[in-house]
Amino acid sequence: VSTQSTGGAEGTVAFCELLFNLCPRNKVEDVVIAIAHRGRISLLTELLQLPYLRLLKKYGGDSEFHPDERSIGDVLSHLWQSVDLEQPGGGNVHVSLLPNPSHLEVANSVALGKVRAKQRLRKSAPYYGDSMNSPLALLIHGDAAFTGQGISLENAMMSKLPGYSSNGSIHLITNNLIGFTAQQGAQSSSFTAGDIGRMYDVPVISVNGLDIHSVYQAAVMAIEWRTRYQEDIIIDLQCYRLHGHNQHDEPRFTNPLMYSRVEELKPLQDRIVDELVTDEVVSEDFVKTVVAEQNTELSAAHKTCADYTPPRMCFTGNWDQMTQAGSDLTTWQTGYSVEDLRCIGVKSTELPEGFQHHSTLNRAHINKRTKMMESGEGIDWAMGEALAFGSLLVQGYNVRLSGEDVSRGTFSNRHVTMYDQSTGAPYTPLNHLQSGQSTKLEAIDSLLSEEGVVGFEYGYSLEDPTSLVLWEAQFGDFFNPAQVMFDQFVVSGEAKWVLQSGLVALLPHGYDGNGPDHTSARLERWLQLSDSKECAADTDDINVQVANCTTPAQYFHLLRRQVVRPFRKPLVLMSPKALLRSPDAVSTIAEFGPGTTFQRVIGDAAVKDNEVNRVLICSGKHYYTLRNKRDSLNDKTTAIIRIEELCPFPSSELQQELNKYPGAEKVWAQEESRNSGAWSFVSPRVRNILGYELEYAGRKECAAAAVGIPKLHAEEVKDILHQAFSHIL
Repeated sequence: VSTQSTGGAEGTVAFCELLFNLCPRNKVEDVVIAIAHRGRISLLTELLQLPYLRLLKKYGGDSEFHPDERSIGDVLSHLWQSVDLEQPGGGNVHVSLLPNPSHLEVANSVALGKVRAKQRLRKSAPYYGDSMNSPLALLIHGDAAFTGQGISLENAMMSKLPGYSSNGSIHLITNNLIGFTAQQGAQSSSFTAGDIGRMYDVPVISVNGLDIHSVYQAAVMAIEWRTRYQEDIIIDLQCYRLHGHNQHDEPRFTNPLMYSRVEELKPLQDRIVDELVTDEVVSEDFVKTVVAEQNTELSAAHKTCADYTPPRMCFTGNWDQMTQAGSDLTTWQTGYSVEDLRCIGVKSTELPEGFQHHSTLNRAHINKRTKMMESGEGIDWAMGEALAFGSLLVQGYNVRLSGEDVSRGTFSNRHVTMYDQSTGAPYTPLNHLQSGQSTKLEAIDSLLSEEGVVGFEYGYSLEDPTSLVLWEAQFGDFFNPAQVMFDQFVVSGEAKWVLQSGLVALLPHGYDGNGPDHTSARLERWLQLSDSKECAADTDDINVQVANCTTPAQYFHLLRRQVVRPFRKPLVLMSPKALLRSPDAVSTIAEFGPGTTFQRVIGDAAVKDNEVNRVLICSGKHYYTLRNKRDSLNDKTTAIIRIEELCPFPSSELQQELNKYPGAEKVWAQEESRNSGAWSFVSPRVRNILGYELEYAGRKECAAAAVGIPKLHAEEVKDILHQAFSHIL
């Protein structure tokens, strides 16, 4: 415990307490804190009212959550808390301390996103004109981590952007003058720990962490700066680390001179006591009494903690209408009125009088969509998405879509926001579907960042379950820089911390001959990250959904399902590239209408069951490659089954389709290499649950995601099709 304490940096807790006291007079009612392990437990117990009973129960090896809350738990230094604090001068402030992984600084992006969502829900700036009553992000950094982790710069560059501003954050650097065991000169090439702030014109205030009066002045300066200017401020709290980094560490091994001085220093709390006693504010006996009472409280908690039942932490506040996912794999009616969809489709391209849009959009976007809605046929991927967004907006849900080039779309396919060619002014037609529309589509072209932006959107989704929150990668493999966010938060956050998220990740995926780096969204990694069962049927209660659907209508139903269900699960979608404009990958308006829903498995209506001797099971874009090859061969003996959602694995639906062909060969067909794609996920489940041994038809093993030589790519396509139809070729 001592290695995670505030020893030497007690000014951190003092700063926070003073800041909370100042919040009511500065019209701040909400504070979101991100902090790493150091000082976290002190902050939780001393300020944020985490019961000693809960803490000691966790120390004893038990769960920190209520028995009804299904959780695998996390380590002590990652505990979180949400509490209303009554302030001595009057007023309350709600403080949320976020859970964090051991990856330093990454929780800060999450905090910023959560604050942004709070600002929308509280109707404060930047969504509304009133900058007062604006929730605040308090980001507590370690000195070495703040300068060493690249995400610090990503967050800094987001701070003043329209789609990511949180109206100013307060940064508190707990400056130990040491990083892990490294000496100060090995941490950074900059002069001070706060120098990042100078890059984006943010004041950096250095403070003596052993002087409580200076700490108080810093807290006043920080909150008043933020209130007046709605911008960031950095407080560099100069202090030290009393103990080693962990229980096995001897800091004098590498920092003997520093720790010879540390031994001579008097802790901040002792300095405060000496001053209070000298000024006769309190007596020494009073101090001894306070310490004794604290020890008595801790001892009593230690004796009774085994019988303590932690309170429920989830499904409160904005989440009070949500629930835990059940033990069935459910289907939800996500269809919508055809008449209303036609109206939404037409309005998705309506522009104000005098708006000078780009002339190319007449043919490729506006006229095309008008024809789709008139005929009810040929609805493409972007139109299906617009219908999903528009129908949700009309129903009262907000939509937030961010990523690089998302308003236009990486492949110039979306155009949810259009720009006046004479003034440059943007216009988003879906925000004008009906008079007095209060819901909004935020289509935010992000900075060139993945890790920071994904963390931000995850934080947003934690706060607001009534919004559809999406992040789109420019290409699917560009999720790599954000792998920490996906691993530590998105796919594991509910299991560790009982915090649901409905974040959608759109990852363009498909083998089109574009080389190793613009091909694969690494489907296999997402499936490996899931807690899907290999030997039993999956249910709704799974940590992540992974889909690779084939039609615009399926995409429409997936997006709507994310919001209409009373629980939230992350969705990772292998979104298309070549299919965006393919005449094959289209839907009719009837497929979006009342009574329709998402189909986890789609069977083959183009063949006669009794004539089939081979079944190809596939997912995603590869279905069209297989179908076109079958048509060219005039093959009537091969059925093609599509798995539209791989996780949770649809064993029952797949079984129903396979039962139609009892004597046929069963083959898994994919365009990915054998060590990639869904082969290693699907094969054991089909074997263990359904009792079939699958053959494999796909690329051979490859070190990279795909080849970069066009001729080799063409040879691979020919080969995998030959494998799939080897029974007739």
